[in-house]
Amino acid sequence: MRLLSIFALLFLISLLLHRGLEDRSVPDDPDEQAWQDMEEVADAEPVRAEQEEFSALIFSQPYPVRHFDFEQENAFSIIDTEIKNLIVGRNDDSFKTRNHFCAVGYEFSRQGNRRSSAKKEVVVYWKEAKMLYRWTGGDPEAAKQDFYDARSLMYSRSIPLDPNLNLIGTEEKEAGEEFSDYKERAENVIADCEKHGKAYEIEPFTPPPRGFKRMEDGGAPRPAPATPPTPAKPTSSPLVQKSPIRVAGDLPRLL
Repeated sequence: MRLLSIFALLFLISLLLHRGLEDRSVPDDPDEQAWQDMEEVADAEPVRAEQEEFSALIFSQPYPVRHFDFEQENAFSIIDTEIKNLIVGRNDDSFKTRNHFCAVGYEFSRQGNRRSSAKKEVVVYWKEAKMLYRWTGGDPEAAKQDFYDARSLMYSRSIPLDPNLNLIGTEEKEAGEEFSDYKERAENVIADCEKHGKAYEIEPFTPPPRGFKRMEDGGAPRPAPATPPTPAKPTSSPLVQKSPIRVAGDLPRLL
């Protein structure tokens, strides 16, 4: 009888404990409930952003994987100087008028060595010239020494948008791509630049004079001293000058 009483007591205690736990699973405090909801959201798997699509642009595989802020990168930080050099290099007084540009940065996935830095490229669109340039960066230190050393954009790969030029790149010719198709993809880049890139308006300017470069020590450059001309060697033996002898009534004559 005593044993049955003990079992009944234990059953009663377990029942009370179970009901107490159920009551505590739903907090009475609204703030506590809100904290629990926030914790559940934090523990949930994050929703990934939609992958950007670059296959409709001018790139061949592997395509870029994302945009990047090129003005924060050292190699692209001198874009203003590079653009002005591009204008001057046209040799048609384009610097005397207002010019408009758009630039957008693309980052590619690492290939081969995963420890190497990712490839980055900036596409620059020059509206007045109807040209695209695929720029891989310049040398800011060289640009500090001389304005005309910032010419990497000028010598980068260019893509004309004028069908009269018909200068499609070698890769596109090998792929048998028509100019109209390539121009369409180039226009897609321009639209992407307007959405994700940065616009530049270059007012008319006067290019700096060409001349001596600034010396590293800060001193004024000096031209090299002129080298005195070397006297020419005689081609034959020198003539022996004969003394004149005067004859009465005649002019001096040589013997």
